[in-house]
Amino acid sequence: MQNLVLTRIDDRLIHGQVMTAWSRVTNAKQVVIVDDRVAKDDFMINVLENAVPENLAIGVFNKDDAVQFFSDPLEAPTILLVKVPQTLEYLIDKGLNIKEIDLGGMGAKEGRERLYHTISTNSEENESFLRIMDKGVHTFIQIMPQNEKVNLKDLIIGQKK
Repeated sequence: MQNLVLTRIDDRLIHGQVMTAWSRVTNAKQVVIVDDRVAKDDFMINVLENAVPENLAIGVFNKDDAVQFFSDPLEAPTILLVKVPQTLEYLIDKGLNIKEIDLGGMGAKEGRERLYHTISTNSEENESFLRIMDKGVHTFIQIMPQNEKVNLKDLIIGQKK
């Protein structure tokens, strides 16, 4: 998809590192967040709107509204942020052409196992990642732009052993 400059999974969504480093490196002009819960939470939407620099537009959508939004060409360089891989799998299954996914942050919580540094996943998330990769989407971990890309499939396969 033209003008989709970064597709990132980060359960913190917007925070300093995304807004400074990634928006600068990608020359993004807008951020689109797709999360069913956040899209219904006016307080969280307000927090997120206040967290982005003034030069970036922001949109917060549930999955179905995001499918509609992305059905039109993107007019500006866009960062797509989600919390979990299942959201991206849904968008891909509905026709969104995502070529690569950066797993930037998924924190530890009950049911998750440490996958890489501060990134933890559970078996359902790993299965979603594997299905996404089977569709030809390059999926990797890259916390910051200056970090090397780490192959996600190798880590998931290694975790299963």
